Amino acid sequence: MMGAHSCAESTDSGEGSVEEGRNRGPKHTVDDAQVYNHISLWVRVRLRSNNAVSSCNSSYLPHAFTMKAASVWTSIVQVFNFFTFSPDDDSDVSQKPLIPHTNPEQPLTAKIIPIVKDEFGQYRHGDRLMVQEYSSGMVYHPDDYQDVPLRTGGEERSFMFKEHPIVGTPKNGQEGEEGGLNCHYPYMKNWKPCYGPENRTCWLEATDGSGKRIDIDTDYENATLVPFGKTRYFYFDISEQPISPDGMTMEHGKVFQRRYPGPWIEACWGDTIEVTIKNNLRWNGTSVHWHGIRQWETFQFDGVNGITECPIAPGDTFTYRFRALQYGSAWYHSHYSLQYGDGLLGPITIYGPSTAQFGANEAFRPILLSDWNHRSVFEDWPLMMSTGVAPEMTNILINGTGQFGWGPQPEKYTIWLDEGQAHMLILVNTAVDTTFVFSIDNHTLEVIEADFVPIKPYNTTNIKIGIGQRYHILVHGHEDGYKNERYGNYWMRATPARKCSKFAFGPDEQMGIVRYNRTMPPRGWQDPLSEPSLYDTMCADEPYGKLVPWRPWTVRDPVNIDPTVEDPYTLPNNSMYIFNVGMIESGGPNSSTPYIPNDKPYTRWMMHEAPFRINFSDPTLLALDRINELIDKPYLDVVTLSNATEEQWVWMIITAPDKIPQEGGRIFFPAAHPMHLHGHDFALLRQSNKNWYDDLEIGHQGEGRWFTPDKLNCKNERLKCDNPPRRDVVLLPATGYVIIAFKADNPGIWILHCHIAFHASSGLAIQIIENKDKIPEILGRHGDKERIEESCESWRAWQSNPMNHWDWHHPDHFQDDSGV
Repeated sequence: MMGAHSCAESTDSGEGSVEEGRNRGPKHTVDDAQVYNHISLWVRVRLRSNNAVSSCNSSYLPHAFTMKAASVWTSIVQVFNFFTFSPDDDSDVSQKPLIPHTNPEQPLTAKIIPIVKDEFGQYRHGDRLMVQEYSSGMVYHPDDYQDVPLRTGGEERSFMFKEHPIVGTPKNGQEGEEGGLNCHYPYMKNWKPCYGPENRTCWLEATDGSGKRIDIDTDYENATLVPFGKTRYFYFDISEQPISPDGMTMEHGKVFQRRYPGPWIEACWGDTIEVTIKNNLRWNGTSVHWHGIRQWETFQFDGVNGITECPIAPGDTFTYRFRALQYGSAWYHSHYSLQYGDGLLGPITIYGPSTAQFGANEAFRPILLSDWNHRSVFEDWPLMMSTGVAPEMTNILINGTGQFGWGPQPEKYTIWLDEGQAHMLILVNTAVDTTFVFSIDNHTLEVIEADFVPIKPYNTTNIKIGIGQRYHILVHGHEDGYKNERYGNYWMRATPARKCSKFAFGPDEQMGIVRYNRTMPPRGWQDPLSEPSLYDTMCADEPYGKLVPWRPWTVRDPVNIDPTVEDPYTLPNNSMYIFNVGMIESGGPNSSTPYIPNDKPYTRWMMHEAPFRINFSDPTLLALDRINELIDKPYLDVVTLSNATEEQWVWMIITAPDKIPQEGGRIFFPAAHPMHLHGHDFALLRQSNKNWYDDLEIGHQGEGRWFTPDKLNCKNERLKCDNPPRRDVVLLPATGYVIIAFKADNPGIWILHCHIAFHASSGLAIQIIENKDKIPEILGRHGDKERIEESCESWRAWQSNPMNHWDWHHPDHFQDDSGV
């Protein structure tokens, strides 16, 4: 799959067929000596012989040998990568104006200058010799921080420097003695910091006596109101290596900076983030998506291959640059097929104000909750295609740590609390297929932010987190942690939600440990004996009524829905606003569709015209002059929103029927889906687990009758237009529906997709082209089209050579899923 480490998609049983390769042929055991004695011959057979059969079907090498040889080959590639250096990138520099804050000290422009490694392995940014923090991947010039330290040194404090404000951030000492970032605003003269333990709602305030503040009430969607910070540079290598997050080795890991999870990207509200990605993978392209980042006027850096760029070819680099208009936490991950399921993900935090108070130096790094398999997702994919059944996961990880089996295991993930203090925890669901319920025994969680949206605080004992969702929560330490529980130790729990998870055998949950900072005898570090509180673990979002945004929105009537249309299903496909999630048999030997495998029709997910499938080599962004051609291809699932103004609203309805309506050969059955929209926070006007459609067989009347085109407006009391919940991922309930709305204020090409990785790869996605006519002007103003075209030329040259493919003797099999 996609040139990945998987043999299961190609067999001798027929052109393009799918078979479980792991069960084919006799099993053999191969020791390391055999592997190393034959590795050079294996490489020659694999890469040079045009007449040789693939390693998947080879009679020369037993299956166990080929899989182990693949692992050794991965190790050789890693060693080779370590001792080689990146070639210099093209020196062309593009001008890209940024939006300064009110009355900046001087006009500013930002140049995208890719970071490169020179022949000595040193990082250079243009002519400047840079220094890299390995722990974060951050690359910076020492002169930038001679007077203003990069980090707080472990003591949170805010101060003024040469009439510029410096805001210290509250990283807990457990996350490194160097402390959090110093947020430096060198162009914000006449402002001073107001953020600290005594006031977390304020960020900066004016020194001119006007009373102006940049704080929790500031409209962060208005770029001119956001503080103007510095540029934070990062350089990440992507490579392959075996990883063992739970004590069991997964041979085909794909990671950033040779670690899983990837480095923690930290930046400040209003900073510009520039990340250079070097692809050292052998068989895969890649692209990196910055989940939840609005990408206002930087749609070209959203990181979705086939939509905004071509994949980054092996050996190539690409630089992403965008401004942090929002604040909060998210994650970055590969958007190339299923790739992030093999380890290509990491956390992001953008420091800014909060809606509740917590102590000095009491913020922890994001806690990533993940499901995990001991085999590559690229091995699972052909099994899913052949059986029609989603793969079962093996384990759960908390921040890349879990335990499995009886052998040596990593220690449980542990944090230490201070008695009587409020601590900020950041929860991020980075799973492939699992919704989690998070809790800490005998502790109350105060929820203060959902996705990138600050909310009015509420208390709970547990929190449900769908794939891609994030929450900032405060955990209030007990005044006497040892009185409440023996030795002051408590279980932290990540429990799979019922009907939103699938495991082969357990686990019922994954546990971390919460301890208190008090000296205790050695037996005090034993595992906790605490008991969980009783709570519901059914698959759902957090209660709708509790997610109240701090800064209110008032939604207006939709610009894309004509109330005089009697039947919305008669609209042109690119003008539809109701999308029904289901499955359909597609492709086959007599089909004109591009789906692979094509030996027979296979069942795939979809939500619009057909299962989604992009063309890696022809991204939508570079094909807008052929818009009608794109619309005419059902598998591109294009929805267009043209000539809308920034103050107009777009409404969409997404349904998950169980069997109604009957649309051709489409199959409907109940399943929940975490739906993620790129480029926008959306308002959630309604979320229901009731069927949208009538089911006459059982006498059920669907709720869609309440929302005919003439009733889809804010006069309808069943819709919440006055400050509804908003976020960028919502759980579409099984058998139910959601109605979402967003402002048409961010021209670009945005994908709306299910964040269950196997569903997205199957085709459960659409692409939204928002204000197409404004896109070329923005792209031209920033000067990035040429860089994207150059990257595409590199990709096409690499992809066109079959010897770069894992399944090199079947080059047409290179892309056997949606691509995203």
